[in-house]
Amino acid sequence: MNVSKLFGKKTESTSGKKGYVISVNGGNGKVECLVCADEDENEFIVDMKDVVMFGEKIIYQDRTDAFKNARPLLIGRSCFDDRGNYLGEVEDYAFKGNKLLSAKIGKKNYPADELICGDVVIISKKKRLSDNVLKDGKIIFKKGDEVTEELLLKAEQQGEYIQTSLKSL
Repeated sequence: MNVSKLFGKKTESTSGKKGYVISVNGGNGKVECLVCADEDENEFIVDMKDVVMFGEKIIYQDRTDAFKNARPLLIGRSCFDDRGNYLGEVEDYAFKGNKLLSAKIGKKNYPADELICGDVVIISKKKRLSDNVLKDGKIIFKKGDEVTEELLLKAEQQGEYIQTSLKSL
């Protein structure tokens, strides 16, 4: 594709934001981003990594909401469990690529999916079954399954809500 074919081309995000290309910016031997404008001539940038399709329009993934919802991963933040117990301060975060893996708090590493980051960090441990849940000799839920509302609803439907609840303590 030639850069000259991109100027003036209509753009549309996966969330419906529309505009057109006013500039193509490059660096390090590659096209980095498209500078676009909306109907009110407000400029915005589309990272080439977010482009989903070139066609009659350029369709791109709008990551604005992801950036707005992102929270700072600050080292030294106080950390508490979901019962309010102080666990220490965040010493570091581990990540690979752009995937957050864990937070080191004291001598322990906590999985990223248990972290709630804000003014403090809260570790919201996911409950897991400590043993298999059986009904008529058959396993209906396995040891280690995450206890979710959906699982508890299924347990209630199977008549095994109390057994499931007790094995999640």
